[in-house]
Amino acid sequence: MTGYAGTQVIPLIDHNVLEVTRAGLMMHTADDAEYVGRYLHIDGKRYLNFGGCSYLGLEQRPELREGAIRAIARYGTQFSHSRVYVQSPLYEQLEGNLKVMTGGCTVVAASTTLAHMAALPVLIQAGDAVLLDLFAHASLHASIGLLRAAPVASVSLDDMARLDSKVARLATKHRRVWLVMDGLYSMYGDFAPFDAISELLQKHPSLHLYVDDAHSTSWMGNHGRGRALESLACLDRVVVALSLNKAFSAGGAVLVFAKDMERNLVRRCGGPLMFGGPLPPPMLGAAVASAALHLRPDFSSLQHELATRIDLVLSLAQQLDIRFASDERSPVFFIHCGPLEDMFSLGQGLRARGIYVCPAAFPAVPRGESGIRFTVSLSNTEADIRYLMENISVESEKLEARSGESSKKRLKVSPSARGVASGRSR
Repeated sequence: MTGYAGTQVIPLIDHNVLEVTRAGLMMHTADDAEYVGRYLHIDGKRYLNFGGCSYLGLEQRPELREGAIRAIARYGTQFSHSRVYVQSPLYEQLEGNLKVMTGGCTVVAASTTLAHMAALPVLIQAGDAVLLDLFAHASLHASIGLLRAAPVASVSLDDMARLDSKVARLATKHRRVWLVMDGLYSMYGDFAPFDAISELLQKHPSLHLYVDDAHSTSWMGNHGRGRALESLACLDRVVVALSLNKAFSAGGAVLVFAKDMERNLVRRCGGPLMFGGPLPPPMLGAAVASAALHLRPDFSSLQHELATRIDLVLSLAQQLDIRFASDERSPVFFIHCGPLEDMFSLGQGLRARGIYVCPAAFPAVPRGESGIRFTVSLSNTEADIRYLMENISVESEKLEARSGESSKKRLKVSPSARGVASGRSR
């Protein structure tokens, strides 16, 4: 979602969240049971877990656990200093590993949201203009709201001709044109059109990109550097934010710059990097260990294992006539239901069969475009995936019989709704 357009929408959001909560599909607390990734325990019941973002299951790796334990033993539970004065030595170790991993100049932040808030007001200066992906993550819209010196216009990446025209027009009046966008949209699992964006970069020398690529970190690209860094041309005009949560399985985020000059400016002047609380030593220790794992020659085998699971989902979907909002090879899948009641039926049916998936309703998706989002990871076995897909098919048929309308036909989403609901809702 892109943030809230005034307080008048709060009652609607509250109503929807309450409705989904009352349906038993949201606002849970996990039971105090050992977490192994494959299962979630909620209210005394065990569910196959198809709802997390730890796509490679690294949080269970002994290397990461031991990294966190070593950091606690050496530095305690916190290093209580503002980074503008003094930082933990683990930061330099981590940023050094991340520099090798990404091939860029790196600075670590406490979260992707705080990374955006640190970087964007420093990078975008008077004389620049901003084109903000209409469907980008809420954190990008909130961070752009901090700007004072540059005009901002919203754009859709679904219309590249119009985007091209806007960049050309702004380039005649502004020193730099920044396109601020997501790399992988977290609701539908669809990628930004990187090939077309690369062509724009080559065509327009004044165009610069800022990309939130949190959801493709680790499971994509050389050493897990994500889709944006793997795909884009002209990286000297690109800044990418990667998540150290999610598939990286530690904590925080990293900003990747082409030039030390930009990196150092953001490090010195980015508000959250100067005044915000630092990452605690356990998370830094886990992140150092995760980065080292990403640099191992055998790391790509983990990416390949996940790719086989993604392909299994797509293959079974074709066999069972299950339609997703996007057919791209990502570990995020969305089944469009439409009305809340249909989403409740599908979600509750899967929960009754011991399957945990995520409901999606406004404001995560547009009103009337609710659905079920699920993810796959290395914690899911092939048998788990087959069980999931077979039961999605069964529950969809039940929904069809109750509604008198083909639920599978309703899974096909219009292009305008596709973009909005991909974690990019209006």
